[in-house]
Amino acid sequence: MKNFSDIKHRIKSISDTLKITSAMETISVAKMRKAINRCDNNRNYFNAIVNAVNDIKRHIGNISHKIFDNGDNKQSAYLIIASDKGLAGGFNHNILAFAQSELSQCKETYIYAVGKVCEEFFCARSVNVDSSFIDAGFEPSVSRSAEIAERLYAMFSTDAVDSVYVIYNNYDEHGKTSLCKTKLLPFGRENDNTVKSKFEFEMEPSAAEVLDVLVPQCLTGIIYGALVQSCAGEHSQRRNAMNSATKNARELLEDLRIDYNRARQESVTDELNEIVTAASGVQYDD
Repeated sequence: MKNFSDIKHRIKSISDTLKITSAMETISVAKMRKAINRCDNNRNYFNAIVNAVNDIKRHIGNISHKIFDNGDNKQSAYLIIASDKGLAGGFNHNILAFAQSELSQCKETYIYAVGKVCEEFFCARSVNVDSSFIDAGFEPSVSRSAEIAERLYAMFSTDAVDSVYVIYNNYDEHGKTSLCKTKLLPFGRENDNTVKSKFEFEMEPSAAEVLDVLVPQCLTGIIYGALVQSCAGEHSQRRNAMNSATKNARELLEDLRIDYNRARQESVTDELNEIVTAASGVQYDD
């Protein structure tokens, strides 16, 4: 017979866990909806930024600028976006394993970590993190994105790196997340499928000065879009994880209650048997 008190203790423990996972699921649903709305509202802006960059590339002619050179990936900077918290299924593990695989293919890398989990992941593997933004992914903001963009562009413009990438979880319109690696700098001219226009922009005071102002703004929009999509994907996967945990807890409780009732019935049966046996013994003695 199973220990009666152990079963009661397990029922109480799992019931407490069920309350926590159920509450976390409710919170994640609310945050997920907020993040999805922000992601949907940002998607048009994100696409507009990309179109603006392509528009410039079509109209600048043969203007020489570092952002249109093709980097050789000898020195690359990676902006890696994870989360500040766990309990989100494979959200952090998948993106960090993907990032580690990408970094192994580069000769020299600079790591910009977004999220506490990302920083701890590389520190635990004795990989140097050049800069970290612990809270940037929790509540994405344009000002925080601009700060990151300025740092990355400063490294690129001073030849500290010859290419810049961002790795993040992309959240699509169907509610699914996918691992994504996007090249931020340089824009490059090779494999450009955009149709060159016969009209060229005249930039004042000069093309280089205009691009030095415009490019960080474009990077800000792209980075902000990546942060927002990563945030939406994080809450979506955390909601799924908590939903699965809640279902598992309920199934365990159901099995434990069956065991509890069975153990109680066995206990009552044993007590009745003892009473009957004792009564029979008394009658036999008489």
